Amino acid sequence: MPQNKHLRYALYALYAFAALAGLWLFIRYALPWLLPFLLAFAISRLIEPAVSFLVQKARFRRTAAAGLCTLVVFSALVTITALSVGRAVIELTAFVQRLPTLLQGLSEVLTALSQRIENFVISAPIEIQNYLNGMLDGFVKKSTEIPAELSGKLLPLLSGAAKITPRFLVFFITCAISVYFISSGYSDVRAFILRQIPREKHRALKELKRDLFSTFGKWVKAELMLAGITFVEMAVAFLFMRIEFAVLLALLVAVIDALPMLGSGTILIPWALVSLIGGDTRFAFGLVLLFAFNTILRNLIEPKLIGTQIGLSPFATLLALYIGFCAAGVLGMLLFPLGLILLKQLNDKGYIRLWKS
Repeated sequence: MPQNKHLRYALYALYAFAALAGLWLFIRYALPWLLPFLLAFAISRLIEPAVSFLVQKARFRRTAAAGLCTLVVFSALVTITALSVGRAVIELTAFVQRLPTLLQGLSEVLTALSQRIENFVISAPIEIQNYLNGMLDGFVKKSTEIPAELSGKLLPLLSGAAKITPRFLVFFITCAISVYFISSGYSDVRAFILRQIPREKHRALKELKRDLFSTFGKWVKAELMLAGITFVEMAVAFLFMRIEFAVLLALLVAVIDALPMLGSGTILIPWALVSLIGGDTRFAFGLVLLFAFNTILRNLIEPKLIGTQIGLSPFATLLALYIGFCAAGVLGMLLFPLGLILLKQLNDKGYIRLWKS
């Protein structure tokens, strides 16, 4: 390592940049190819206690035990997926049946909004009435085109879903077969991996794995705590505002708020706009105020809460979240903090030297 302090810091920065670039390249290119096999290895590790129990206690052959456990896991996944899709179809069918009533209500809201705008235009100075009338005509024309635009966007969406379905089936089947193969020869696979690592590093590797699982558990705990805070906050606010199904709506907002790309504004802002158009200004203002409060609170506590749980500073956590979002969207916001955790663990254990602990 160079003796010059500035050169040493520049080298640390270069190492950090190279590590982040490597993580981005892995997420962007390698991860989609390796994901079914990585998931298969993780699932094999999770079902290994059950497979070992069947082999040792129930006297199953290893292949039979692995096949049975794989069948149970993926049958459960298929059942859950089928029930979820079936429920979604039922809800979508009900929505389509109620669509004429909803459109009638929307038409009444647009008519009321148009009347308000007309009153505003009439009270405006003569010099700008023509300009405002032109804007109003454009608004009415655009409103009549919304159903056609929605239909035009719905067809490509359905077509895209149809194209994704075969890829998902290939992914699912590949993962299931991989789980069976890995689980059938789990001891051989594990031994092969350990042979690639020097024997003196085995103990350190076990400690690293234990620390990583512990840190990952703390990260999940932090995310659940954030979702719980959002749920309580929304439930109290909705109950205070006397909203019907307040608890259920609060749960929905908390789940959506946990998704970085969406957030609570996905529900609260459109809801506020509809309320404002309908004339309920006080209710709309309450929703906007609730959204602003939730956004500020989440931005304040998320870096510190996650940083406290996983051992990273709030600034480092915020940096990883932002860089992850810029590099790979929502997936990056989930994986980049985990990648930074891995780098920290490797650095603390002495496998790499990116910075002084």
